[in-house]
Amino acid sequence: MNSFLNARVFSAMPRFDTIAYQGAVVPKLLKFTVGREQSFRLLFLSSVVSAEEKVAWKSFQDLLGYSGTLAQSNLSGLFGLDVLCVNIREGIRHFRAQEYASLLVNHSRNLGSEHKALVRYGQIFAVLHKRAPADWGKIDIQTHVEIIHPDKTGQASHIRKIRRAAGNPSDAIYLIHDLSSAPLWKQEDPKAEVPPEVYIYAEPLLE
Repeated sequence: MNSFLNARVFSAMPRFDTIAYQGAVVPKLLKFTVGREQSFRLLFLSSVVSAEEKVAWKSFQDLLGYSGTLAQSNLSGLFGLDVLCVNIREGIRHFRAQEYASLLVNHSRNLGSEHKALVRYGQIFAVLHKRAPADWGKIDIQTHVEIIHPDKTGQASHIRKIRRAAGNPSDAIYLIHDLSSAPLWKQEDPKAEVPPEVYIYAEPLLE
């Protein structure tokens, strides 16, 4: 799981040595424990995309779903795939459904019901886990990305929202992953000041 720290999204924040996935607090907010030098903190990851890019995001979801369908014919058991981190533009340009399906099948072969595997494909990071044995295969893919209307939901209100969902634990870190081609919120807006425990990573445009 620690190799997830190699995802570009973590370049927006201080470096940690370890990370452990704790699951989804709510469908669009993921919880992790991160550690550095025997000190551990909670980290909450919120992935967002502008409503203007809903079609592009849905297209990428379709690609992931197609890979899942291809993989199912070679799976034995019921599986869940939690997609932790993606890059929409890079994914659409370079994603190969059959390659990703083969990657899922390979990771599934030695996966017991108590184990999880981190699956990396470029900047797509996901956790695969086996829910139950079966003679046939099925995979349920969860992407955990929230579609945001920036004119309706400001940066400050989104930060308040994810803090409430997290339960406002002390010393927690919040990481907002903006998948949009242009930043959702303009940082020059004085109302958009980011608290020190909140980090925002916006995907760079492809050349």
